[in-house]
Amino acid sequence: MTDSKRKHRHGIYRLYAPIYDRFMAPSFADGHSKMYNSLNLKEGDKILEVGVGTGISLKHVPDFVKVEAIDYSEPMLVKARKRQDKGEFAAEINFQQMDAHVLEFDTDQFDHCVVAHTLAVVADPEVVLREIIRVTKSSGLIAIVNHYKDKKGIIGTLWNPFRKRLGLGKHVDFKEIIDKCGLELLSEERVNNFTTHTKMLVCKNP
Repeated sequence: MTDSKRKHRHGIYRLYAPIYDRFMAPSFADGHSKMYNSLNLKEGDKILEVGVGTGISLKHVPDFVKVEAIDYSEPMLVKARKRQDKGEFAAEINFQQMDAHVLEFDTDQFDHCVVAHTLAVVADPEVVLREIIRVTKSSGLIAIVNHYKDKKGIIGTLWNPFRKRLGLGKHVDFKEIIDKCGLELLSEERVNNFTTHTKMLVCKNP
């Protein structure tokens, strides 16, 4: 069961869902395409995407892999399923509403995993990353895309509480939790996200 002390600020995404694709999605496109390209996908690979939102990232998935796409927000998933019904995705996608802190998958079930703009908005990023590691096969790749600065700075410290309340995420030291979780950081790349500092961190599962 989910730890009762963890509080998901998922309700705000019911408000974001109708406007997400128009106002937020365009700034994420580069990161979404690069995270799937970073996986060196082979035919038959099974991929997990954590925090799929409205499914905009899935346009970048080739037709020879299968994806389990999860999100905690059902309104977001409703939009993602509508995209699927319209034939916008080439790959075979299965959508599920799920808490990323307690992934309902077997250990070593996926060849690779991607998670974009999600780890900073969950209640406990380290718990989620450890769950991702558990369900990803040994030597599999985990691509993380997120707003990331090594240090928050004064402005970041002041803005952080408001970001969390708005569901826009908190400051997370991704390199620190990657190291704590025993992942090997293979690459770090800046991705185009307009004015924000967004990076893609590609890690290898032990």
